Amino acid sequence: MRKWSTDMSDFHELISLLEQHPEWRAELRRLILTEELLTVPETVSQLVEAQKRTDEQIRQLTEAQRQTTEQIRQLTARVDDLTVRLEQLTARVDDLTVRLEQLTARVDELTARVDQIAEEIQALARRVEELTTVVNSLAQSFQKIVDDVAKLKEFYLEERYHSRAAIYFGSLIRRTRAIDHDDLCQLLDDAQDQGILTEQEREDLVQTDVVVRGRRRTDGEEVYLIVEVSWGIGVSDVQRASRRARTFTKLGWQTMPVVAGGWLSADARQAAQQEGVVAILDGARAVLVE
Repeated sequence: MRKWSTDMSDFHELISLLEQHPEWRAELRRLILTEELLTVPETVSQLVEAQKRTDEQIRQLTEAQRQTTEQIRQLTARVDDLTVRLEQLTARVDDLTVRLEQLTARVDELTARVDQIAEEIQALARRVEELTTVVNSLAQSFQKIVDDVAKLKEFYLEERYHSRAAIYFGSLIRRTRAIDHDDLCQLLDDAQDQGILTEQEREDLVQTDVVVRGRRRTDGEEVYLIVEVSWGIGVSDVQRASRRARTFTKLGWQTMPVVAGGWLSADARQAAQQEGVVAILDGARAVLVE
Protein backbone atom coordinates (compact mmCIF):
# COMPACT_ATOMS: atom_id res chain seq x y z
CA MET A 1 0.00 0.00 0.00
CA ARG A 2 1.24 3.38 -0.98
CA LYS A 3 1.96 5.82 1.75
CA TRP A 4 1.13 9.47 1.15
CA SER A 5 3.17 12.29 2.35
CA THR A 6 1.60 15.37 3.79
CA ASP A 7 3.17 17.96 1.59
CA MET A 8 1.22 19.93 -0.99
CA SER A 9 2.55 18.03 -3.97
CA ASP A 10 1.01 14.89 -2.72
CA PHE A 11 -2.34 16.71 -2.22
CA HIS A 12 -2.32 17.98 -5.74
CA GLU A 13 -1.44 14.55 -7.05
CA LEU A 14 -4.47 13.21 -5.09
CA ILE A 15 -6.75 15.75 -6.63
CA SER A 16 -5.44 14.85 -10.09
CA LEU A 17 -6.11 11.18 -9.46
CA LEU A 18 -9.63 11.91 -8.20
CA GLU A 19 -10.29 13.89 -11.34
CA GLN A 20 -9.13 10.92 -13.39
CA HIS A 21 -11.13 8.39 -11.42
CA PRO A 22 -14.66 9.59 -10.61
CA GLU A 23 -15.45 6.35 -8.80
CA TRP A 24 -12.77 7.25 -6.29
CA ARG A 25 -14.53 10.55 -5.61
CA ALA A 26 -17.69 8.72 -4.57
CA GLU A 27 -15.75 6.37 -2.32
CA LEU A 28 -13.88 9.37 -0.88
CA ARG A 29 -17.12 11.14 -0.14
CA ARG A 30 -18.46 8.03 1.56
CA LEU A 31 -15.40 7.93 3.77
CA ILE A 32 -15.32 11.65 4.48
CA LEU A 33 -18.97 12.58 4.69
CA THR A 34 -21.62 11.32 7.13
CA GLU A 35 -24.65 9.37 5.98
CA GLU A 36 -26.81 12.47 6.36
CA LEU A 37 -24.46 14.54 4.21
CA LEU A 38 -24.39 11.85 1.57
CA THR A 39 -28.14 11.98 1.20
CA VAL A 40 -28.25 15.77 0.98
CA PRO A 41 -28.09 15.90 -2.85
CA GLU A 42 -30.91 13.44 -3.14
CA THR A 43 -32.86 15.30 -0.50
CA VAL A 44 -32.21 18.58 -2.28
CA SER A 45 -33.33 17.01 -5.51
CA GLN A 46 -36.51 15.80 -3.85
CA LEU A 47 -37.06 19.22 -2.34
CA VAL A 48 -36.56 20.85 -5.71
CA GLU A 49 -39.07 18.45 -7.23
CA ALA A 50 -41.44 19.10 -4.35
CA GLN A 51 -40.93 22.84 -4.83
CA LYS A 52 -41.80 22.45 -8.51
CA ARG A 53 -44.96 20.60 -7.61
CA THR A 54 -45.76 23.20 -4.99
CA ASP A 55 -45.14 25.98 -7.51
CA GLU A 56 -47.48 24.20 -9.98
CA GLN A 57 -50.14 23.84 -7.30
CA ILE A 58 -49.68 27.48 -6.36
CA ARG A 59 -49.99 28.41 -10.03
CA GLN A 60 -53.12 26.32 -10.32
CA LEU A 61 -54.51 27.78 -7.10
CA THR A 62 -53.65 31.27 -8.35
CA GLU A 63 -55.48 30.57 -11.63
CA ALA A 64 -58.40 29.11 -9.71
CA GLN A 65 -58.37 32.17 -7.47
CA ARG A 66 -58.33 34.41 -10.55
CA GLN A 67 -61.26 32.52 -12.07
CA THR A 68 -63.09 32.59 -8.75
CA THR A 69 -62.44 36.32 -8.49
CA GLU A 70 -63.81 36.79 -12.03
CA GLN A 71 -66.88 34.70 -11.22
CA ILE A 72 -67.39 36.69 -8.04
CA ARG A 73 -67.06 39.90 -10.08
CA GLN A 74 -69.60 38.64 -12.61
CA LEU A 75 -71.94 37.45 -9.85
CA THR A 76 -71.56 40.80 -8.13
CA ALA A 77 -72.45 42.57 -11.39
CA ARG A 78 -75.47 40.28 -11.84
CA VAL A 79 -76.51 40.85 -8.24
CA ASP A 80 -76.19 44.61 -8.79
CA ASP A 81 -78.27 44.32 -11.98
CA LEU A 82 -80.87 42.16 -10.23
CA THR A 83 -80.91 44.65 -7.38
CA VAL A 84 -81.62 47.48 -9.81
CA ARG A 85 -84.29 45.44 -11.58
CA LEU A 86 -85.79 44.44 -8.22
CA GLU A 87 -85.91 48.09 -7.21
CA GLN A 88 -87.58 48.93 -10.53
CA LEU A 89 -90.02 46.04 -10.09
CA THR A 90 -90.72 47.15 -6.54
CA ALA A 91 -91.43 50.64 -7.81
CA ARG A 92 -93.77 49.23 -10.46
CA VAL A 93 -95.52 47.07 -7.89
CA ASP A 94 -95.93 50.11 -5.67
CA ASP A 95 -97.35 52.04 -8.64
CA LEU A 96 -99.66 49.15 -9.53
CA THR A 97 -100.75 48.93 -5.92
CA VAL A 98 -101.69 52.60 -5.96
CA ARG A 99 -103.49 52.22 -9.28
CA LEU A 100 -105.25 49.09 -8.01
CA GLU A 101 -106.42 50.99 -4.96
CA GLN A 102 -107.66 53.78 -7.22
CA LEU A 103 -109.34 51.23 -9.49
CA THR A 104 -110.93 49.50 -6.52
CA ALA A 105 -112.30 52.81 -5.35
CA ARG A 106 -113.57 53.51 -8.87
CA VAL A 107 -115.16 50.05 -9.06
CA ASP A 108 -116.84 50.62 -5.72
CA GLU A 109 -118.12 53.94 -7.02
CA LEU A 110 -119.33 52.35 -10.26
CA THR A 111 -120.93 49.49 -8.32
CA ALA A 112 -122.85 51.96 -6.24
CA ARG A 113 -123.85 53.81 -9.41
CA VAL A 114 -124.90 50.56 -11.10
CA ASP A 115 -126.98 49.64 -8.07
CA GLN A 116 -128.59 53.06 -8.24
CA ILE A 117 -129.19 52.69 -11.98
CA ALA A 118 -130.59 49.18 -11.42
CA GLU A 119 -133.05 50.60 -8.91
CA GLU A 120 -133.96 53.37 -11.36
CA ILE A 121 -134.38 50.79 -14.15
CA GLN A 122 -136.61 48.67 -11.95
CA ALA A 123 -138.68 51.72 -11.13
CA LEU A 124 -138.74 52.61 -14.83
CA ALA A 125 -139.68 49.03 -15.72
CA ARG A 126 -142.59 49.19 -13.30
CA ARG A 127 -143.58 52.51 -14.82
CA VAL A 128 -143.26 51.04 -18.32
CA GLU A 129 -145.42 48.10 -17.28
CA GLU A 130 -148.00 50.51 -15.95
CA LEU A 131 -147.80 52.57 -19.14
CA THR A 132 -147.91 49.39 -21.22
CA THR A 133 -151.07 48.36 -19.44
CA VAL A 134 -152.53 51.80 -20.06
CA VAL A 135 -151.38 51.77 -23.71
CA ASN A 136 -152.78 48.28 -24.24
CA SER A 137 -156.04 49.39 -22.72
CA LEU A 138 -156.02 52.49 -24.93
CA ALA A 139 -155.08 50.35 -27.95
CA GLN A 140 -157.95 48.00 -27.24
CA SER A 141 -160.25 50.94 -26.81
CA PHE A 142 -158.91 52.54 -29.97
CA GLN A 143 -159.20 49.26 -31.89
CA LYS A 144 -162.76 48.94 -30.66
CA ILE A 145 -163.40 52.48 -31.84
CA VAL A 146 -161.74 51.68 -35.18
CA ASP A 147 -163.81 48.52 -35.49
CA ASP A 148 -166.96 50.39 -34.52
CA VAL A 149 -166.15 53.16 -36.99
CA ALA A 150 -165.44 50.56 -39.69
CA LYS A 151 -168.74 48.88 -38.90
CA LEU A 152 -170.50 52.23 -38.97
CA LYS A 153 -168.84 53.12 -42.26
CA GLU A 154 -169.75 49.78 -43.76
CA PHE A 155 -173.26 50.02 -42.34
CA TYR A 156 -173.49 53.48 -43.79
CA LEU A 157 -172.20 52.23 -47.13
CA GLU A 158 -174.57 49.25 -47.09
CA GLU A 159 -177.46 51.49 -46.23
CA ARG A 160 -176.43 54.01 -48.90
CA TYR A 161 -176.07 51.35 -51.61
CA HIS A 162 -179.34 49.75 -50.52
CA SER A 163 -181.40 52.94 -50.32
CA ARG A 164 -179.92 54.51 -53.46
CA ALA A 165 -179.48 51.38 -55.52
CA ALA A 166 -180.91 52.97 -58.66
CA ILE A 167 -178.22 55.65 -58.56
CA TYR A 168 -175.22 53.41 -57.87
CA PHE A 169 -176.19 50.39 -59.99
CA GLY A 170 -178.10 52.20 -62.72
CA SER A 171 -175.26 51.74 -65.19
CA LEU A 172 -175.68 47.94 -64.87
CA ILE A 173 -179.45 47.44 -64.60
CA ARG A 174 -182.72 49.35 -64.97
CA ARG A 175 -185.98 49.04 -63.06
CA THR A 176 -183.71 48.71 -60.04
CA ARG A 177 -185.14 47.48 -56.72
CA ALA A 178 -183.14 46.58 -53.65
CA ILE A 179 -184.52 43.53 -51.86
CA ASP A 180 -185.36 44.14 -48.24
CA HIS A 181 -183.36 42.00 -45.83
CA ASP A 182 -186.45 40.53 -44.22
CA ASP A 183 -187.80 39.55 -47.61
CA LEU A 184 -184.44 38.01 -48.48
CA CYS A 185 -184.49 35.96 -45.28
CA GLN A 186 -188.00 34.72 -46.16
CA LEU A 187 -186.84 33.65 -49.63
CA LEU A 188 -183.84 31.83 -48.22
CA ASP A 189 -185.93 30.09 -45.55
CA ASP A 190 -188.33 28.84 -48.23
CA ALA A 191 -185.39 27.60 -50.32
CA GLN A 192 -183.96 25.72 -47.35
CA ASP A 193 -187.36 24.21 -46.55
CA GLN A 194 -187.61 23.01 -50.14
CA GLY A 195 -184.16 21.44 -49.94
CA ILE A 196 -182.74 23.82 -52.50
CA LEU A 197 -180.22 25.24 -50.03
CA THR A 198 -178.40 23.64 -47.15
CA GLU A 199 -178.47 25.28 -43.75
CA GLN A 200 -174.84 26.30 -44.18
CA GLU A 201 -175.57 27.87 -47.59
CA ARG A 202 -178.58 29.69 -46.16
CA GLU A 203 -176.46 31.06 -43.27
CA ASP A 204 -173.86 32.27 -45.77
CA LEU A 205 -176.32 33.95 -48.14
CA VAL A 206 -178.30 35.68 -45.40
CA GLN A 207 -175.16 37.69 -44.62
CA THR A 208 -175.02 39.19 -48.12
CA ASP A 209 -174.69 42.96 -47.73
CA VAL A 210 -176.98 44.10 -50.57
CA VAL A 211 -179.13 42.23 -53.13
CA VAL A 212 -180.51 44.31 -55.99
CA ARG A 213 -182.92 43.08 -58.64
CA GLY A 214 -183.35 44.65 -62.08
CA ARG A 215 -183.07 44.15 -65.81
CA ARG A 216 -179.68 44.02 -67.39
CA ARG A 217 -179.18 46.94 -69.70
CA THR A 218 -177.29 44.87 -72.24
CA ASP A 219 -180.07 42.34 -72.96
CA GLY A 220 -183.04 43.21 -70.70
CA GLU A 221 -182.83 39.91 -68.81
CA GLU A 222 -183.76 39.95 -65.13
CA VAL A 223 -180.60 39.75 -62.99
CA TYR A 224 -179.77 39.89 -59.32
CA LEU A 225 -176.73 41.89 -58.21
CA ILE A 226 -175.04 40.14 -55.27
CA VAL A 227 -173.14 43.00 -53.67
CA GLU A 228 -170.37 42.83 -51.05
CA VAL A 229 -169.73 46.24 -49.45
CA SER A 230 -166.43 47.25 -47.83
CA TRP A 231 -164.70 50.59 -47.42
CA GLY A 232 -161.42 48.94 -48.48
CA ILE A 233 -162.14 46.11 -50.90
CA GLY A 234 -159.84 43.12 -50.53
CA VAL A 235 -159.46 39.71 -52.15
CA SER A 236 -161.77 38.08 -49.58
CA ASP A 237 -164.57 40.52 -50.51
CA VAL A 238 -164.17 39.61 -54.19
CA GLN A 239 -164.14 35.88 -53.45
CA ARG A 240 -167.16 36.17 -51.15
CA ALA A 241 -169.22 38.06 -53.78
CA SER A 242 -168.29 35.48 -56.44
CA ARG A 243 -169.11 32.50 -54.17
CA ARG A 244 -172.46 33.88 -52.99
CA ALA A 245 -173.48 34.82 -56.56
CA ARG A 246 -172.92 31.21 -57.64
CA THR A 247 -174.92 29.89 -54.70
CA PHE A 248 -177.84 32.25 -55.41
CA THR A 249 -178.17 30.66 -58.86
CA LYS A 250 -179.68 27.61 -57.08
CA LEU A 251 -182.79 29.75 -56.63
CA GLY A 252 -183.10 29.97 -60.43
CA TRP A 253 -181.71 33.49 -60.54
CA GLN A 254 -179.30 34.99 -63.00
CA THR A 255 -176.69 36.71 -60.82
CA MET A 256 -173.89 39.20 -61.16
CA PRO A 257 -171.23 39.45 -58.43
CA VAL A 258 -170.43 43.03 -57.39
CA VAL A 259 -168.08 44.65 -54.89
CA ALA A 260 -168.63 48.25 -53.78
CA GLY A 261 -166.62 50.52 -51.54
CA GLY A 262 -164.07 53.28 -51.20
CA TRP A 263 -161.02 51.71 -52.84
CA LEU A 264 -159.81 48.48 -54.41
CA SER A 265 -156.47 46.83 -53.59
CA ALA A 266 -154.17 45.62 -56.39
CA ASP A 267 -154.66 41.98 -55.36
CA ALA A 268 -158.43 42.46 -55.22
CA ARG A 269 -158.35 44.04 -58.70
CA GLN A 270 -156.50 40.98 -60.04
CA ALA A 271 -158.94 38.63 -58.29
CA ALA A 272 -161.88 40.59 -59.70
CA GLN A 273 -160.46 40.20 -63.21
CA GLN A 274 -160.15 36.46 -62.71
CA GLU A 275 -163.62 36.06 -61.14
CA GLY A 276 -165.47 38.50 -63.46
CA VAL A 277 -166.62 40.64 -60.54
CA VAL A 278 -167.85 44.20 -61.12
CA ALA A 279 -166.39 46.89 -58.85
CA ILE A 280 -168.09 50.15 -57.86
CA LEU A 281 -165.68 52.51 -56.19
CA ASP A 282 -166.78 55.38 -53.93
CA GLY A 283 -170.23 55.60 -55.47
CA ALA A 284 -168.79 56.23 -58.91
CA ARG A 285 -170.03 54.74 -62.12
CA ALA A 286 -169.92 50.93 -62.06
CA VAL A 287 -166.75 49.68 -63.75
CA LEU A 288 -166.11 46.11 -64.83
CA VAL A 289 -162.48 45.40 -63.93
CA GLU A 290 -160.73 43.89 -66.93
